[in-house]
Order: sequence, then structure tokens, then C-alpha cells
Amino acid sequence: APCSVDNATDMERVSPLWLGIGISGTLILILLVTETLLGRWGAILIAGEFDAFAKVSSGPLRDLRIAIVHCLQAGYLPAAFLYVLQTSRRTVFVLKDSLDCTTEECETLADSIRLNPRWLLLIGLIAVTVSIAGPYIVPPVPVAPWDPTTWSSEVVWHRLLGPVTQVWAWWLGFAVVVVSVRMSNIARKLSSINLLDLSPLTPFTQLGLTNALMLIGSLSIWSLMTLETGFGAMMIVIGGTTLVSSAVALLLPVRGVHQRIRQAKDAELGWVNGEISSLRNQIKSKDSRAQSGDLADLVAYRGLIDGVHEWPFTTSTFTRLFLYALIPVASWGIGIVAEEIIGRMLF
Repeated sequence: APCSVDNATDMERVSPLWLGIGISGTLILILLVTETLLGRWGAILIAGEFDAFAKVSSGPLRDLRIAIVHCLQAGYLPAAFLYVLQTSRRTVFVLKDSLDCTTEECETLADSIRLNPRWLLLIGLIAVTVSIAGPYIVPPVPVAPWDPTTWSSEVVWHRLLGPVTQVWAWWLGFAVVVVSVRMSNIARKLSSINLLDLSPLTPFTQLGLTNALMLIGSLSIWSLMTLETGFGAMMIVIGGTTLVSSAVALLLPVRGVHQRIRQAKDAELGWVNGEISSLRNQIKSKDSRAQSGDLADLVAYRGLIDGVHEWPFTTSTFTRLFLYALIPVASWGIGIVAEEIIGRMLF
């Protein structure tokens, strides 16, 4: 089980993409081979059942498709978990100049982003407990959903991978929170803030968008469940929770940046207001060194500083987040079209 980022070098060598593809691909291959060896295809490929819009409440084909979704999640979630940890470490080094730290100091900061093993264990146990309730809230509810003697070969995959995917989903959410809070704390170590150029702070925003995308990616796979009947209520809960969590994932890493910008802004406004007051007094006292043009420049500068946004977001940030939120809808639509095409090819 993942515990920390102590073995940073080994972690960086692992590709999240190939990890996810390897796990999901292997599981799906085993699933298909098992179905073949058990001679299940005759029962699965029943004419008329393969209909994207059919009100099918049960059947081996439905169970097979749900098993495939579990296989996809079983690969995606560990990959996303690893990617979140890798991205947080890389972000620290990208911010090296802004943090004004040496390579060794940046390495120490990156290594400080740890996941407590005890918390992981506790969260895992909670996730397993929650997963047990799954079969009881998705109709049709079996008489004894956790009685192995009642499981078909497809349902075996649901029951085994269900708790596993729940654990990884909760771990992913936990990793996003820990990484985001730690990066927010690191932001408070920023040596200086250039209020006229906030682009060096973009990595914090990028990290928030990445974390949100990882959560929404999981929802995109779960949304394939809605091709089957009985998952409406569950998907409303999962979808609502994920979208809210994605917004939080975007905000958490930049909370510290927001505070540093506000501090720098208050300090700069305090200085310029002092200068304006001093220059105004000089002008009123007929001091020959004071010029009205200088006062106008200071007032213009104060307006410029006052207009600096305290959150490092741009229009493109919210546009990307909106487009990310559409990915589950697109995934669902593609799933319907693909299922219809395969159905026409087979029947």
C-alpha cells in the first residue's frame, strides 16, 4: 500500500499512463479469457439485449459491462494517485526560483509531501465498509449480494474489484487533499510576489487543475455505469461529490498563494498611500520639490495595484475547469454510441 514519497526516485521512474494501461488491460484480458474458458459468450450474446436504450434490469451482458468498468477503474485510480504525487514534487522544483531555494532545499520540501500510513489504513477500512453497501442500493438488489454461491462469473469481478476501487478512490481523494494543503503551506514560503506579473505563480493553479482533472477522470469512467439501469441515484451522489471535490481541489493549492498576494497587495497599497499622503502635504505646503504629475503617477499606480486579483485565476482557468466537467458527459455519450455500433455489428 502507498505510504509516502520516501522512494521518490523509484516513484518518478514509474509511468502513471503505462501503469494504468497495464493494470486495466491485464484485468480485461483475464476477464475475457475467463469468460471464454467458462463458455459464457453464448449466454451473454443474446439478441436484443445489446441495446443502449433498452430498459434491461439484469442479465449477464449487463454484468459483463459493469465488470469492464470496474477493470478500467482498477487501472485508472492507482495511476491517478501516482500522478498526483509525481506532479506535486515536480511543481516544487518548477517553483525553485519563486521559492528562492537551493536544489537540496527543494528536495526537502518535495519530500515533505507525505501520506500518513495510519490515515491511509483508516481511510481504506472506511472505504471497504462503504463498498459493502453498494450492491444493496443498486436495483435489482440480490437476495444475498455477498453470498459467493449466488455470484455469476461476471458478478465475481464486481464483488472483488468493488472494494478495491473504492479504496483507491478514497486514497486518491486523500492524496489530493494532502498534496493541496501542503502546497498551499509551501506557497507561504514564497520569498517575494511581483504584483505586476503573477505568471510565476501559475504552477500552483496548474496543480489545482491537474488534481481536479484526476477526480473528474474517475467520474468519467463511473459515468459509463449509467448506460445500465439502476445506477441513477448512485451516480447523482458520486457525480455531485466529485464535482464539489474538484472545485475544492482547484482552490486548495492556491489558498496560500491567495494569502501571499493579499499580504503583498496590502503592503504595497500601504506604501503608496503613504507616499500619496506625503506628496499631497508637500504640494499643499508649496514645496518646490513636489510635482502634481508625481501625485498623478502615484494615484494611477495605486489603482493598478488595487486592481490586482487576489486569486491567481484567469478566464482560461475557469474555461478549462468547465470543459473538464463536460468530460463525464462526453464519456457517457461516446459509450452509448460505441455500444450501439458494437450491437449492430454483432446482431
